[in-house]
Amino acid sequence: MKKKIILGLSLVCLFSNLFSQEKKFGFEFYGWISPQYFINSHEIVEARDGQLSLYPKPADYDENGKDKNQNTNQNFSAAASRFGARIFLNDILGAKVVGNLETDFTGQSDANMHLLRLRQANVKMSWEKVSLTMGHGWSAFCVPEMMPAMQDLNNGAPFHPFSRLNHIRVDYSPLKILNIVATAGWQRDYASIGIGGGRDYKQQSFASIPELNLQLQVKTTNLFAGVGAEYKELKPNKDKDAILSSFAYTAFLNYKNKDFNLKLQAISGGNLNDYCMIGGFYEFNGNYTPTTINSLWCDVSYSLGRITPALFIAGATHDFDRTHINTYGSGMSVENLYRIAPRVDFFLNKDLFFTLTLEYTNVKYEDQVCKERIGNYRLGISLLYKFSSK
Repeated sequence: MKKKIILGLSLVCLFSNLFSQEKKFGFEFYGWISPQYFINSHEIVEARDGQLSLYPKPADYDENGKDKNQNTNQNFSAAASRFGARIFLNDILGAKVVGNLETDFTGQSDANMHLLRLRQANVKMSWEKVSLTMGHGWSAFCVPEMMPAMQDLNNGAPFHPFSRLNHIRVDYSPLKILNIVATAGWQRDYASIGIGGGRDYKQQSFASIPELNLQLQVKTTNLFAGVGAEYKELKPNKDKDAILSSFAYTAFLNYKNKDFNLKLQAISGGNLNDYCMIGGFYEFNGNYTPTTINSLWCDVSYSLGRITPALFIAGATHDFDRTHINTYGSGMSVENLYRIAPRVDFFLNKDLFFTLTLEYTNVKYEDQVCKERIGNYRLGISLLYKFSSK
């Protein structure tokens, strides 16, 4: 009996010791409120109630020779406001663990505007030289350090790649200044456009291979630069064996000091509409061939204290054999386009500022669609109030 009592007390002490270990949970809540007003001189190809502006529509002339798309249009929205949380957990297997959940109110499509949309939902485990991230987050070509600093929802699209997906990501840093990134991704909201004319993530599911990315990054005090490559397979028609294969490449550079910030990125590849860029593929003799996009953009800013002037400039070309009629994608009749967008940020404090943007986007369509170049002037005024519990 005495032995049983001693054994019972020992077990109680053991479990008490286990459960008395402190559970270290930490939370950081963050986000911003961002009402935005904009007005266009011409009707545009857009999404999310016009907040995601891409390029002007082609001219559509009536019997009197008037362009029916030459209409001034405007809107005001706060749907780009967002909030998120970072959850800091106990170390596991020697790794720092951080969870991230983030949402905004722009929905998964125009029909779902003002409904919550999943932006980030991932867990990152970080060791000394290796980190593992699993969940929903930025695509590899959409490098967070390389985001243009503008407040527009398009974030530089269709020149700057903009996309999120479900992925597994591994970062390996053999040197302090060097980081190697490898990802395997599965499309969802930002899926490639299929033969049905809409975004269809099942094209990738039927191809049975994730989107693969490999990237090399170099980072010093003032410089961040890198190169990357992507391979993607889709099966546009599940009832046929034909596979759509495409490669894409990128190179980027960010130089900044106390007041100056320069970002530059080049992208070249096939079937990149899953990045909110133009392009797609065509079908010929039962085979699928991607169309090629070449894009270059630059965002530069200089702080003058409470005022920060900046300039975004970009251009893109869309190349493929245009004799084919079975084409699928975004902007398939676009040959080239460019954008010039100066802006000024007016800071009331570090977390509250106004932005005034004047954006000019010009596009050249195929001659059979529109012979002259079409331009659109867009004036935007936004307020951004950032908040954080940190």
